[in-house]
Amino acid sequence: MPYVTRHHRLKRPQLEAIKKLWLRSPDGETSYRMFRSRFYDSRMMGCVMGRWCGMDIGIEADGHTHT
Repeated sequence: MPYVTRHHRLKRPQLEAIKKLWLRSPDGETSYRMFRSRFYDSRMMGCVMGRWCGMDIGIEADGHTHT
């Protein structure tokens, strides 16, 4: 079952993008699960949003990340 965050199912490419960010820098989190919990559905932006290394990161359904 895919990870669900605030009424949104993350797609595999989104989960992979989050994992890549965590591997680059866990940004103070001790576990991937805690890091992943930072991300939330942003219906207004049309993607999943989260905070990483002082930046707001958007992750599209296809896994493309942008600030």
